[in-house]
Amino acid sequence: MRSRWVARDFKPKGEQGRADLFAAMPPLEAKRMLFRRFADRRNLEGKTKMKLMLIDVKKAHLNGRCDRDDVFVELPAEAGAPGKCGRLLRWLYGMREAASAWEADYSLKMKGEGFVEGASAPTVFYNAETKTRCVVHGDDFTFLGYDSELQKVTKKMASWYEIKVRGVLGTDENDMKLISILNRKIEVTEKGLV
Repeated sequence: MRSRWVARDFKPKGEQGRADLFAAMPPLEAKRMLFRRFADRRNLEGKTKMKLMLIDVKKAHLNGRCDRDDVFVELPAEAGAPGKCGRLLRWLYGMREAASAWEADYSLKMKGEGFVEGASAPTVFYNAETKTRCVVHGDDFTFLGYDSELQKVTKKMASWYEIKVRGVLGTDENDMKLISILNRKIEVTEKGLV
């Protein structure tokens, strides 16, 4: 049996629309751009050997830091502290600011590793030194880069979050040849990327 502690957050009376409550989503074209670069003939013929790596961050919205000191929750019965409440250090699922705090958290960490945020979409990243690209869709990270760099990214992300590497697509024998992303199947064939 799985359970997750969730909170209910309410909109204060008279509050107007707040853009800071939402996290950006990349345009579908951003992912397609990664796939096109991967499918480039020079890559598939083995001259550059870039690979696509898909990483899923588990419990993503629980990673956003709560930077306010006025957010409290009633503790569950299992805490053994009846009548007491707890101040949040990180946002919970159900809290209105969880998504934007999650985006701010991973964005700061990516920038700290030399990635530059995209001008058109804050969920697109590029590291000019390592030639690694990344598109983030919610808690799904899609990287395009050289194998050695992807291994470094995996270790770094594992030190930040609880992650699951969904797979690495490539032309090497041990690489995956088929994966599903955003309800679409991506397959590496002799003819290219299908």
